Amino acid sequence: MTGTRRWDDAIIDVATVPPSGIFVSLSAGKSDRRAIADRLQLPAVEDCTATFSIRPQPGRGTLIEGRLSARLVRRCVVTGDPMDERIDQSVDCLVVAEEPASPEDDVEEETDYEVAPDGRVDLAELAVQLLAVSMTAYPRGPGADEAVAAFEAPAAEIPDNPFAGLGARMGMTAGEDGDDEGC
Repeated sequence: MTGTRRWDDAIIDVATVPPSGIFVSLSAGKSDRRAIADRLQLPAVEDCTATFSIRPQPGRGTLIEGRLSARLVRRCVVTGDPMDERIDQSVDCLVVAEEPASPEDDVEEETDYEVAPDGRVDLAELAVQLLAVSMTAYPRGPGADEAVAAFEAPAAEIPDNPFAGLGARMGMTAGEDGDDEGC
């Protein structure tokens, strides 16, 4: 069971993992990357790989540790321009058969857990979920600060009249039409 698997063949049955554990490597192919990009609403996923070390933890569940690496094309939230984002995230997840019944039964706080009542875990799905929460929430490209600065007016230039912005769009200036207050 140790080795490289296709992205679409990444389901493991934790009951079959030997006590010494297994090592699984995933690499998303072109169609897999397109599917990930569509699911996460990204322009593109240039690269996505994950490595997992999986071993049973008697009395606790099955521990999955590893690394997720990805190169994404995102859109800047300010300019809309494409930009690159790199993800390099560690994986630390305990697979359990059911949700902990009480806070005392809860798994360690620093370890995420995945509930798998049937004992099957889709490593590709785990990787995509980790990728989704690892992305920058509001990505800003290199020109974002300049674009924001271009739209921000200094405080002295902000008119007191709420209709001054409308008047400015219509080409009116302060004092026009006999009104000293602008619009």
